[in-house]
Amino acid sequence: MNKTEQQLIGAWKLNTFELRNHSLDKSIFPYGEQPIGTLLFSKEKLMSVSIMADNRASFSIESLQMSSPDEKIRAIETYLSYSGYWRLVDDKIYVKVITSLLPNWKDKEHFRIFKILDNKLVLKTPIIKQGDFEISVNLDWVKYNNN
Repeated sequence: MNKTEQQLIGAWKLNTFELRNHSLDKSIFPYGEQPIGTLLFSKEKLMSVSIMADNRASFSIESLQMSSPDEKIRAIETYLSYSGYWRLVDDKIYVKVITSLLPNWKDKEHFRIFKILDNKLVLKTPIIKQGDFEISVNLDWVKYNNN
């Protein structure tokens, strides 16, 4: 295991999730100004990430199966999660997805451009064409302490 892989291993706390529309030169923050997220990288080359808005509405009852369709839609719109096997190639982290909230990500490989500076991790998606727009996602993470 090289030095960069060793730096990546552990738990990371989400600081910022920015969706950048390059076509309009505009940013939005789909999970709010203070998103909540945890990113885990294991020495066994597994990763898992969960991201959510900090102001999610509670269900009327504590059951996903018994909640209303509107509650389920709001929950999906304010949450993202996936896991998979990771590998590094130069300045990119590749993840072969095992599980995902987004069904079409399963068994696909995605990559993020990364940079580690001390206890900070910056991840960026490549620019993606979405209809008439070109977008990318920028995420800033801070490593959790062992406390």
